[in-house]
Amino acid sequence: MEQEKKGISRRSFLKGMAVGAAGIAAAGSLVGCGKEPEDTPPKGADENAKPSFEVPPDPIPEEEIKETVTTDVVVCGAGISGMCAAVAAAQEGAKVVLLEKGATSSFRGIDYGGIGTKMQQKSGAKVDKMQAVQEIMRWGGYKADQRVVSLWADYSGEAIDWLVELAEATGQTAEPVPLEHQEVRGSTVPYFTTQTFVLNPSEEALAASPKGTSPRQAALRYALETTAKKLGVDIRFKTPAQQLIREGNGRVTGVIAKTEDGSYIRFNAGKAVILCTGDYGNDPEMLKTYIPSSENIYGITFPDNNNTGDGHKMGLWVGAAIDEPPHAPMYFDQGLEGLPPTYKPVPLTRQPWLGVNIRGERFANEDLPYGYVSRSMLQQPGHMKWVIWDAKWPEEAPKFGMTACKAMTPPLHNPEEIDELIEKGIIKTADSIEELAQKMDVPVDTFKATVERYNELAKLGEDKDFGKRAACLTTIEKPPFYAAKLAVTLLVTLGGLKVNDKLQVLDTSNNVIPGLYAAGNTSGCFFSNDYPNIMPGLSHGRCITLGYLAGKNAAKE
Repeated sequence: MEQEKKGISRRSFLKGMAVGAAGIAAAGSLVGCGKEPEDTPPKGADENAKPSFEVPPDPIPEEEIKETVTTDVVVCGAGISGMCAAVAAAQEGAKVVLLEKGATSSFRGIDYGGIGTKMQQKSGAKVDKMQAVQEIMRWGGYKADQRVVSLWADYSGEAIDWLVELAEATGQTAEPVPLEHQEVRGSTVPYFTTQTFVLNPSEEALAASPKGTSPRQAALRYALETTAKKLGVDIRFKTPAQQLIREGNGRVTGVIAKTEDGSYIRFNAGKAVILCTGDYGNDPEMLKTYIPSSENIYGITFPDNNNTGDGHKMGLWVGAAIDEPPHAPMYFDQGLEGLPPTYKPVPLTRQPWLGVNIRGERFANEDLPYGYVSRSMLQQPGHMKWVIWDAKWPEEAPKFGMTACKAMTPPLHNPEEIDELIEKGIIKTADSIEELAQKMDVPVDTFKATVERYNELAKLGEDKDFGKRAACLTTIEKPPFYAAKLAVTLLVTLGGLKVNDKLQVLDTSNNVIPGLYAAGNTSGCFFSNDYPNIMPGLSHGRCITLGYLAGKNAAKE
């Protein structure tokens, strides 16, 4: 029992990551890593009171507004959806101002998914549009608005072809992701292939990107920013939107933003304001309100302090409706003991090896999409698991095929990285199961029995306990044996303001708020419960498509 108590302690799990995660924790990125007494509401507190972020702030005083700018469309947020919205609106002839909270535009992602693209025709991929829509609806328990989901399916081909043309016109090159890199060979959960593509950057794009930018993100940033500037888009960095301008139940006529010196600018929008400010992953109160399970996660994988739900809040303050909770998180099973949540784990540790909880018990099918794997981990004591493999892994891992974001493509690993993790004690290794259990701090007898049962099933070739496919049933019998502790991290939140099939924001009576649009992770009606990570490139393909459509629609107001 003493070992179990030690295992359950989240503090023991977080021991050793003080240096790597201290800054993240200080910035509010680590959510729910320990309940301190001061978090307890005071006696007599109104439990039915609104969360503070729902309470509109006082209007910004007129004397603090130092400048007024008149334009057609104001886009708030320079991520993928915001940049696409700004460029699309400008191409329609609108005068556009693009406001960004950070010092640069913000991009993530590796590939971008769509249906009916020219890339798809080149690759020969066959995608059933209705089946894709129904799969997204099914993953969300049919809480989404199918008309909004269908926007991605119906227009993603057009939007992605548009983006590829922009990229090629600025010197980037595009290519489809080979189908063999997108398909799972016999996954337990059926994997739905969309057609994804990647962008390869020019030398100019690489030189113009901030340090640390991935090549594909550099290509996307350069293509969109270069095109926006050529079209005359007024891009203002370090100028976060603060409040929307709306009188009563009338039209949204603009937005007030804050400058670096603390003064304010009023941007009057003759046509519309588009909210593309990203998610709310770094607002602890919003996370607790809309994704209660996030209190048990290890941390935020992308601790961008700018993602604090600014667009969600501004919309709520003028009467917008938001998706009913719980919202869909994009969870990821990649936290490693002793490392900050931002660490990118080696693919080896995330393969469908034997997984046990801190009691040494197997508890789930390990061959699931990472969202399902994460959900199963969150139900365990300590909200984490140990992954176990043995010396046969170089021959066994390539047979697993690919589960989304778990590809084991050559080279299968970086030997120096593995050795470094072993040397740090992050990957445990031992020559016997008993010794490995002791290093893992799990009950020895229980763990031995779990391994014996797993070996029995592997030799039988049938997982009678959890139904994992036979290709992933590999014995744990050849020393040295390995173990790594994984926890759940949060990539992004996926709940947003309710919109219609024109991306116009709706109020709590399902009426359009005139002059207000939303796209990307600020918009809702698309995901619910979980992110369907059996479709590669869906999240970013959605941002491209809905940003593009929001920009075109707003410009036509």
